[in-house]
Parts: sequence; C-alpha cells; structure tokens
Amino acid sequence: MTSETWPEQSESIEPLGPITVRVPATSANLGTGFDAAGVALQRYATVTVSVASGNEGERSPMSRHVRKAVREVYRELGLGLPEAEELDISVQAEFPLGRGLGASAAYRGAGLVAANALLGQPLSEHRILEIGSDLEGHADNMAPALFGGCQIVAMDGPRVTRVSLPVAEGVRFVGFTPNFNMSTKKGRALLPNKLSRTDAVHNSCRSALLVAALTTGSWEAMKTAVDDRLHQQPRSKLFPTMFELFEAAESAGAYAAYLSGGGSTLMALSSEERADTVREAFVSSAEAQGITGHGFVTGIDSGGAQIL
Repeated sequence: MTSETWPEQSESIEPLGPITVRVPATSANLGTGFDAAGVALQRYATVTVSVASGNEGERSPMSRHVRKAVREVYRELGLGLPEAEELDISVQAEFPLGRGLGASAAYRGAGLVAANALLGQPLSEHRILEIGSDLEGHADNMAPALFGGCQIVAMDGPRVTRVSLPVAEGVRFVGFTPNFNMSTKKGRALLPNKLSRTDAVHNSCRSALLVAALTTGSWEAMKTAVDDRLHQQPRSKLFPTMFELFEAAESAGAYAAYLSGGGSTLMALSSEERADTVREAFVSSAEAQGITGHGFVTGIDSGGAQIL
C-alpha cells in the first residue's frame, strides 16, 4: 500500500475534492490481440485525489502516474496546472507495477477520471480514453480500465475506436505473477520491425479467431487463437521458461495460456471447475524452475473505473 498526503493548506489554491476512484487491473494482448485486445479483471486499485496546498510528501511511481494524468486534464482544459505540492494523492492497490496487469493504465485512468470529476465533468468518456491512450502509447489497457469488460481497440494517431466485446459465460482468468518485473520498454525493443507475409497471415487469422472464440464460448479454439508470432516469442528472452509454464497450465486443463500485457504475469483461460488446478499447476511448475510468485483466479470486471 502506498499513501501520500500534504495536509497543510494555504490560500494559494481553492481546495477541491477529495475524489476516490476504483479502477480494475487489466490483461492485454490475449496472445494475438497485440495492442488491440484487453480485458478488465476483478482486482482493483483505489485512488483518492484532492487539490489543496500544503507540504509535498513522499512520492512513488504509482502516484506519479496519477499526478501526471491529473495535470493532463488541466492542460486539456487550458487551466493553470496544479503544482506537485497542491495534489494530495493516495493509492491502495491489489496489483503491482511492471507485471503485465495494466497498473500504469489503471493509475493514469484513475487520475483522469478523478480530475475530470473535480472540475465538474467537462470531458466526455471518449475524450478521457483518447488522452489516457496517448499517455500510455496504446489503448488496449486503457479502454478496459476505464470501461470494464473486454475491449477491442484501434488507434489512428490520437483517435481511438473501441468496441466492447461480450464474452461468453463460464470462463475464469487464472494468473501467475512472478516476483520479478519485465520492462515494457525492453520487451518492445525486442519486437521485430517486420513480419513475413506468412507470419502476418498467421496472426491476423488467429486474432479473428480470438474474437469469435471469446464471444461464442468456443473454448476449444482458444489455444489456436492465442498462438502468436509477433510479440510473445521475442519477449520470452526476458522470461525464458514462459512457454514451459504455458504447457503446465494447459496440461492441467486450461483452454489456453498467454503473456499478459508486456509481462511478467502469465494468464490462462479456464473453466471454473479447473481454475484452482490450473493455478496450482502454474505455481508448482514455476517453483520447479526456481521461480517464486503468486497465483490467482479472477473473473471479468464489468464496471471499469468507478467514482466511489
């Protein structure tokens, strides 16, 4: 848990808030849905923001994401930006930064929603999505963090098009989060600049299959649907035993397994009946390779960012 406050107030700025926002973790890419598909999970960060003058306290990577997002809303509206010492931010989170669970999108999204609420809701939900996606560099985490559910997105410069994808009932998301980070920047640097036509067709077919399988509950197609040739193999240089853990989860009954976002969390899709067995398989397989971490079972969050 991280908490920061600046309680001493002066007359330099009119106090606003506090506003508390709960925002879900997310899992993006889903194998072949690179930078296009993301799902909100039932694991949450709770962020409280107020504007008041005082003494600047300790800062953290989490609160810096929130602070930058709050200031971005002020900039968008042409308002004077609050100084760091004028922002009182507290963060409580059930998921860490740098582990492929959309933490930076969650904190930025919370900051955007909170600032918009503090200023009387002048920005539309879609404009908040565009600002947040620009801050992130992609929309596949930001869209489910803000709107919940499964989101399919496409960016064209600053413009974002999104569709909420209905997911068939009966699926659970089983995660394993190792006790190490995977740098998103380093992971993206490993990605190829070009794909062969064969690999491009391979991924485009399977990304379409991914959407069809999720909406119809054709879970037997999921293993094929997440079979990616764009980002998972290159990123495995940062997590060499990743595919062995996928195999362990699938052998335990998972429909499919994939690298969540830029990692290091691995995610599997499973029936409710097999979910705990899949979680145990993730953990035991990791331990056999000297990797410690945390296994969990969760469902899809449908609400997205909520003002409490």
